[in-house]
Amino acid sequence: MRKSKLEAAQTREAIVAAAADLIRRTGIAEASLADMMAAAGLTHGGFYRHFRNKEQLVSEALAAAGRKAIAFISRHIAKGGLNAVVDGYLSKSHRDSPTPICPIAALGSEMARSGKETKAAATQFLEKILATLAGDRPDREEARSAGIIVLSTMIGAMTLARVVADADLSSEILDRVKDHLHR
Repeated sequence: MRKSKLEAAQTREAIVAAAADLIRRTGIAEASLADMMAAAGLTHGGFYRHFRNKEQLVSEALAAAGRKAIAFISRHIAKGGLNAVVDGYLSKSHRDSPTPICPIAALGSEMARSGKETKAAATQFLEKILATLAGDRPDREEARSAGIIVLSTMIGAMTLARVVADADLSSEILDRVKDHLHR
Protein backbone atom coordinates (compact mmCIF):
# COMPACT_ATOMS: atom_id res chain seq x y z
CA MET A 1 0.00 0.00 0.00
CA ARG A 2 1.38 3.41 -1.00
CA LYS A 3 1.92 6.07 1.62
CA SER A 4 0.11 9.39 1.51
CA LYS A 5 2.10 12.49 0.60
CA LEU A 6 2.07 13.50 4.26
CA GLU A 7 3.38 10.11 5.38
CA ALA A 8 6.07 10.20 2.69
CA ALA A 9 7.13 13.69 3.81
CA GLN A 10 7.26 12.56 7.44
CA THR A 11 9.33 9.52 6.47
CA ARG A 12 11.73 11.70 4.50
CA GLU A 13 12.04 14.09 7.46
CA ALA A 14 12.78 11.16 9.79
CA ILE A 15 15.47 9.86 7.42
CA VAL A 16 17.11 13.30 7.21
CA ALA A 17 17.05 13.74 11.02
CA ALA A 18 18.51 10.28 11.62
CA ALA A 19 21.17 10.83 8.96
CA ALA A 20 22.08 14.22 10.48
CA ASP A 21 22.75 12.60 13.84
CA LEU A 22 24.55 9.59 12.35
CA ILE A 23 26.94 11.53 10.14
CA ARG A 24 27.87 13.88 12.99
CA ARG A 25 28.67 10.79 15.12
CA THR A 26 30.44 8.62 12.56
CA GLY A 27 31.44 10.89 9.70
CA ILE A 28 30.16 11.05 6.15
CA ALA A 29 32.36 8.31 4.71
CA GLU A 30 31.55 5.86 7.51
CA ALA A 31 27.78 6.35 7.28
CA SER A 32 26.48 4.05 4.57
CA LEU A 33 23.04 4.39 3.03
CA ALA A 34 22.01 1.21 4.85
CA ASP A 35 23.25 2.69 8.16
CA MET A 36 21.37 5.95 7.62
CA MET A 37 18.16 4.15 6.71
CA ALA A 38 18.53 1.76 9.67
CA ALA A 39 19.02 4.76 11.99
CA ALA A 40 15.61 5.95 10.79
CA GLY A 41 14.15 2.49 11.41
CA LEU A 42 13.83 1.71 7.70
CA THR A 43 15.40 -0.64 5.20
CA HIS A 44 17.87 0.36 2.50
CA GLY A 45 15.33 -0.58 -0.17
CA GLY A 46 13.24 2.57 0.28
CA PHE A 47 16.11 5.02 -0.04
CA TYR A 48 15.67 5.86 -3.73
CA ARG A 49 12.00 6.71 -3.27
CA HIS A 50 13.18 9.73 -1.27
CA PHE A 51 16.66 10.71 -2.53
CA ARG A 52 18.67 10.69 -5.78
CA ASN A 53 21.90 9.64 -4.08
CA LYS A 54 23.88 9.75 -0.84
CA GLU A 55 25.11 13.28 -1.44
CA GLN A 56 21.56 14.62 -1.63
CA LEU A 57 20.77 13.01 1.73
CA VAL A 58 24.06 14.22 3.25
CA SER A 59 23.44 17.80 2.08
CA GLU A 60 19.90 17.75 3.51
CA ALA A 61 21.18 16.18 6.73
CA LEU A 62 23.82 18.89 6.99
CA ALA A 63 21.13 21.54 6.55
CA ALA A 64 19.05 19.89 9.32
CA ALA A 65 22.08 19.72 11.63
CA GLY A 66 22.80 23.35 10.77
CA ARG A 67 19.31 24.39 11.85
CA LYS A 68 19.90 22.71 15.22
CA ALA A 69 23.22 24.52 15.60
CA ILE A 70 21.66 27.87 14.71
CA ALA A 71 18.86 27.27 17.23
CA PHE A 72 21.52 26.45 19.86
CA ILE A 73 23.37 29.70 19.09
CA SER A 74 20.15 31.73 19.05
CA ARG A 75 19.15 30.37 22.48
CA HIS A 76 22.56 31.26 23.89
CA ILE A 77 22.49 34.76 22.37
CA ALA A 78 19.10 35.31 24.03
CA LYS A 79 20.49 34.07 27.37
CA GLY A 80 23.61 36.17 27.51
CA GLY A 81 24.92 37.40 24.19
CA LEU A 82 28.15 36.34 22.56
CA ASN A 83 29.80 35.24 25.82
CA ALA A 84 26.97 32.75 26.39
CA VAL A 85 27.46 31.43 22.84
CA VAL A 86 31.19 31.02 23.46
CA ASP A 87 30.60 29.28 26.80
CA GLY A 88 27.97 26.94 25.35
CA TYR A 89 29.89 26.09 22.20
CA LEU A 90 33.24 25.62 23.94
CA SER A 91 31.76 23.55 26.75
CA LYS A 92 33.05 20.17 27.81
CA SER A 93 29.57 18.73 27.19
CA HIS A 94 29.74 19.84 23.53
CA ARG A 95 33.27 18.46 23.24
CA ASP A 96 32.29 15.11 24.80
CA SER A 97 28.98 14.67 23.01
CA PRO A 98 28.95 11.72 20.63
CA THR A 99 26.75 13.88 18.38
CA PRO A 100 28.36 17.33 18.28
CA ILE A 101 26.06 20.31 17.91
CA CYS A 102 28.15 21.90 15.19
CA PRO A 103 28.31 20.02 11.90
CA ILE A 104 31.40 21.96 10.83
CA ALA A 105 33.39 20.94 13.93
CA ALA A 106 32.21 17.36 13.43
CA LEU A 107 32.60 17.10 9.65
CA GLY A 108 34.59 20.05 8.35
CA SER A 109 37.47 18.16 6.76
CA GLU A 110 35.10 15.65 5.16
CA MET A 111 32.87 18.40 3.79
CA ALA A 112 35.93 19.99 2.20
CA ARG A 113 36.33 16.80 0.15
CA SER A 114 32.61 16.45 -0.62
CA GLY A 115 30.68 17.35 -3.73
CA LYS A 116 29.04 20.59 -4.75
CA GLU A 117 25.70 19.85 -3.07
CA THR A 118 27.30 19.27 0.31
CA LYS A 119 29.52 22.34 -0.02
CA ALA A 120 26.47 24.41 -1.00
CA ALA A 121 24.65 23.23 2.13
CA ALA A 122 27.73 24.07 4.23
CA THR A 123 27.90 27.53 2.65
CA GLN A 124 24.22 28.19 3.37
CA PHE A 125 24.70 27.06 6.97
CA LEU A 126 27.71 29.33 7.43
CA GLU A 127 25.86 32.32 5.95
CA LYS A 128 22.92 31.73 8.31
CA ILE A 129 25.09 31.26 11.36
CA LEU A 130 27.07 34.42 10.56
CA ALA A 131 23.80 36.34 10.19
CA THR A 132 22.65 34.92 13.52
CA LEU A 133 25.87 35.97 15.23
CA ALA A 134 25.69 39.46 13.69
CA GLY A 135 22.06 39.90 14.66
CA ASP A 136 20.48 43.17 13.65
CA ARG A 137 23.37 45.38 14.63
CA PRO A 138 23.65 48.59 12.61
CA ASP A 139 27.35 47.96 11.91
CA ARG A 140 26.50 44.90 9.79
CA GLU A 141 29.86 44.53 8.02
CA GLU A 142 31.88 44.87 11.22
CA ALA A 143 29.55 42.44 13.00
CA ARG A 144 29.94 39.93 10.16
CA SER A 145 33.74 40.22 10.32
CA ALA A 146 33.69 39.67 14.06
CA GLY A 147 31.35 36.71 13.58
CA ILE A 148 33.74 35.11 11.08
CA ILE A 149 36.62 35.44 13.53
CA VAL A 150 34.64 34.16 16.53
CA LEU A 151 33.11 31.25 14.64
CA SER A 152 36.41 30.22 13.05
CA THR A 153 38.14 30.40 16.42
CA MET A 154 35.44 28.36 18.16
CA ILE A 155 35.37 25.70 15.42
CA GLY A 156 39.15 25.43 15.45
CA ALA A 157 39.27 25.18 19.23
CA MET A 158 36.50 22.57 19.35
CA THR A 159 38.20 20.54 16.64
CA LEU A 160 41.54 20.62 18.49
CA ALA A 161 39.89 19.84 21.83
CA ARG A 162 38.15 16.80 20.32
CA VAL A 163 41.28 15.57 18.53
CA VAL A 164 43.82 15.47 21.37
CA ALA A 165 44.12 12.40 23.61
CA ASP A 166 45.27 14.41 26.63
CA ALA A 167 42.20 15.48 28.66
CA ASP A 168 44.11 18.29 30.40
CA LEU A 169 45.32 19.75 27.10
CA SER A 170 41.80 19.47 25.66
CA SER A 171 40.34 21.40 28.59
CA GLU A 172 43.15 23.94 28.43
CA ILE A 173 42.36 24.62 24.76
CA LEU A 174 38.70 25.24 25.55
CA ASP A 175 39.46 27.41 28.59
CA ARG A 176 42.11 29.56 26.88
CA VAL A 177 39.95 30.21 23.83
CA LYS A 178 36.93 31.05 26.01
CA ASP A 179 39.08 33.52 27.95
CA HIS A 180 40.31 35.05 24.70
CA LEU A 181 36.87 35.42 23.14
CA HIS A 182 35.07 36.84 26.17
CA ARG A 183 34.59 40.56 25.80
